[in-house]
Amino acid sequence: MKTMRLTLLILGAALLASAVVAAPPGDSLKLYLEIGGKAMQNQKYSRAIEAYSRVVELSPGNLEALSNLGAAYAATGNPTKAKSCLEEAIKLDPNSAEVANNLGAVYSEERNGAKAIEYFERAVRLVPKNPSYLTNLGQEYSRAGQISKALPVLRSALELAPKSPIVAFSLGTAFASSATLDSAEYYFEQSLQAGGSSPDLHYFLATVKGRLGKQDVAIKHYKTVLEMQPAHLGALQSLGLIYLDQKRYAEAIEEFGRVTEVDSTYWAGWIGLGAAYSLADMLPQADTVLQRLFAVDSAMGFQMLDIVGKEYSRRKEARESGK
Repeated sequence: MKTMRLTLLILGAALLASAVVAAPPGDSLKLYLEIGGKAMQNQKYSRAIEAYSRVVELSPGNLEALSNLGAAYAATGNPTKAKSCLEEAIKLDPNSAEVANNLGAVYSEERNGAKAIEYFERAVRLVPKNPSYLTNLGQEYSRAGQISKALPVLRSALELAPKSPIVAFSLGTAFASSATLDSAEYYFEQSLQAGGSSPDLHYFLATVKGRLGKQDVAIKHYKTVLEMQPAHLGALQSLGLIYLDQKRYAEAIEEFGRVTEVDSTYWAGWIGLGAAYSLADMLPQADTVLQRLFAVDSAMGFQMLDIVGKEYSRRKEARESGK
């Protein structure tokens, strides 16, 4: 995830800020570097950019300032300037693992997987036992669908940082993407135990629990997501579908209704809402939703009718088998 990758990027840059370069006579490079380092640590990126830019003006080849300036630009959503600074820095020191890692993170944010992998691999070659670099590389392999490469890299990261919720989460997502649900569940749980608490963690864990048939546990985690992000469409829709499957139609209507309030063009929510209305025998409301769906795309209207038809068929089979 984006937040975790950006954190790793900033932490990697902050390491460089701790080594203060001696200032040339008449200049205050040391002071600007200290200001920039403290600003980075306090996430005051605009101030960091001002300080490091001043260093670069006074000393154009200052590796520390260029690298941290690139990280600060990345943190403020300016990948063009970030890459410019970091590429200049890596020319000055091709053996800097920190700069290579930060470049990889910038390319990752741009969804340029090939370049991100190139630089993350470079960072790992230079410093093989850095868990942050390994995690970034493993995440990028996973994102590119290269699960056979991602898993050993992420396991190596976990050996180095066994209590890291980020590494465990990354392993969970890698296993989930390959539909190895038991392993995904194990590592998501491990991430929670290690202190992970992000909405993404609870959402992915809930999704895996649901696919494993543990619906009540899935509901608990989806509700946790919504406590943190009340407008999380994925959690709202997933809760609605579970309630629909459990024939808890009033609750399904509530969740699907919230989906359509958050995003009136999220048609999966309208399909679920219409189906829940119909199965709850609220036929005028169901018909209103059906007409809306047909007006947009008849295929969506038929999807709603298909859900309702399958449930009616199950009810009929249940009645007949009970005779």
